[in-house]
Parts: sequence; C-alpha cells; structure tokens
Amino acid sequence: QTADSLTVLSFNVREWTRDTDESQDTYWKKRMEAMERMIRDVDPDVICLQEVLPPVGRYVPEGYKSSGLSVSHPIYIRKSLKSSGHRFSIFWEACTVSGIRIINVHSRWEAKIVARTVEQVNAQLTGKDVACGDWNTFLKNLTGAGLKMESARSILGIEEEDTFANFTKPESHGAIDHFFVNGLTPLSYRMITDGYGVAKISDHYPIVLKIKIK
Repeated sequence: QTADSLTVLSFNVREWTRDTDESQDTYWKKRMEAMERMIRDVDPDVICLQEVLPPVGRYVPEGYKSSGLSVSHPIYIRKSLKSSGHRFSIFWEACTVSGIRIINVHSRWEAKIVARTVEQVNAQLTGKDVACGDWNTFLKNLTGAGLKMESARSILGIEEEDTFANFTKPESHGAIDHFFVNGLTPLSYRMITDGYGVAKISDHYPIVLKIKIK
C-alpha cells in the first residue's frame, strides 16, 4: 500500500477437488503453486479469493492475514493493515481495510440469486466501497438488478474481456468477474493471463484494481 492507494486482487481459484490428476498441468497443487507466484508478483494489499477449500490457504504467501470468516470466499489482508467490521454470507464476505469497505462476492447465475446478492451488497455500502469477485453474471444484469456501484472498467474506459478461462471448451463466456467502486476513484485495472508456470492458474483469470484512497 502506498499512502494514497490500495491494490486489490480478485481471483476464483477453481475448487481444487476437481483437478486431482498429478500428471496434468491442471493438477490443483501445481495451480496453487502458480497462484502463490502470481500473488508475490502482483503484491496486492488485499486478496479476495473465491471457490476456495481449506488447503488453498497454505498457498497464500506469508505477510497476509485471513479475515477468518468465510472458508469458500475469504479475504486476505496485508498484515501491516488494520481491518474491522467482518461479516459474511453465503454469497459474499466483507470487511473494512484502511477505511475502505471491501466486499468479496461469489454469486450464481440465477436471476433470483443475482437480485439477492445485489440487495445484500447494497446493504453493506458505507460510502467508500470496493466490491469484487466472481459475480457469475454480466454487468448489465447487475446494474439492472439495482447495484448502487459503478463498474471500475467502465470508469476507466476499458472494454470488457472474457474473464472465464474455460478448461475444456473453447467458447467465450464474457466478463463475469467484476470490480465495482462507490465513492472511490479507480487508478488502474488489469486482467492477468500469464499462467505463472502452468497453462492456466484457474478457469477464471485474476483481476487487479488499484484505487485512490486519499
């Protein structure tokens, strides 16, 4: 963290029990080792993971602390930063870091789930907020459901990219991983396609947002 910015990484790691063939590049342990290399390279202040099972936590580098509530979509925070106000539900986890409300979302594609997730995220907003994660739906569906936040990509004028890196099928699924902000200025956004030693770290690409906090 710099004095005036905060960097947040969002990444659906893909449930490791799906990939147990040690001979394959998709073997979960190989992918999590790649994730550790990626995190060290990005060096984020906050890490929002989705689709996690407990062994994955061993691959988050030293220097981070878990918010300690949700197992499947935890938030990890740089140890030098203070955090408070931890809450979680089936589709999100939230905490406040350096005065910024961080909301980590792992939703589903059904319209009723989208609406419920949006309602609950809106209820968490404090005036300085970042919501990110695998929303499992498109931007138009989230805005249509009444999300009271702005797309960081839209603010920065960045075209939507396919964030889903399907392991088995070539077709595109569009942008279903998003960053949204409320009362904050995004400085930069990027999607990571480097496999850090494997073909793909997951079936989602990590996304990174840097925000101005002062």
